[in-house]
Amino acid sequence: MARAWFLAMDRTLWKGHGAPAWIRRRWEWGPTRWPLYWCEAVEAKELDCGAQAALTVEAFAARGVLALPAQLVQQYDVHSTPHWHSRWTACGASPTWTQDGLVYHEVCAVVRDGRAEIWNPTVTSWVSPDDLQGYASVAAVRIDRGSSAQSEVTWGSLRIPLDRWVVPGANGNGRHGKCSGDR
Repeated sequence: MARAWFLAMDRTLWKGHGAPAWIRRRWEWGPTRWPLYWCEAVEAKELDCGAQAALTVEAFAARGVLALPAQLVQQYDVHSTPHWHSRWTACGASPTWTQDGLVYHEVCAVVRDGRAEIWNPTVTSWVSPDDLQGYASVAAVRIDRGSSAQSEVTWGSLRIPLDRWVVPGANGNGRHGKCSGDR
C-alpha cells in the first residue's frame, strides 16, 4: 500500500518532464535507521540520501526512464562533518558516511543513449560533472549497473564503467578503481 501511495503521488505531481523534486519537499534530509521499509519511509518526516535516492529511482522507473542507483564521494569543509556525525549518532543512525571532510552520498543516475545525468534528490538539482573543486565537489563517482545491459556510460566527458568507482581527473578523464564493495 505504501509503495502504491508513493507511485500515485509521483503520477499526480509529475508534469510530464523533469525529476521528482517533490520527494525532497515531502521529506526533509536527515537521519534514517536501516533497514527501511516502505511503510516506514512514507510515514517518516525525514529521510537520508540513500532513502531519497531509492525513492527517486523508483519514481523514474515508474515513468519508464532508465534510472540507476549511483554514489558519490564529495568533499566538504572539515567543519561541516562533525555536526552531521553527531546528529546521526544522536538519532541512533550510522554516521559512517562522513569522515575528515569526505562524504559518501547516494544519488540517482538517469541514462539515455549511453549518457548519464546525475540527480541529487537531497538538494533537488542535477550534479555537474564539472564540479570537481570546492564545497560539495565530486571526488569519486560510481553508477550501479542495476537493470541496465550497458557496461559503461558517459557523464559529461567522463567515461564511467558501471559498478566501478571513478576518480575524475582535472581534465575530465578519470582513474578507474576497484574498491572494496565493488561487484
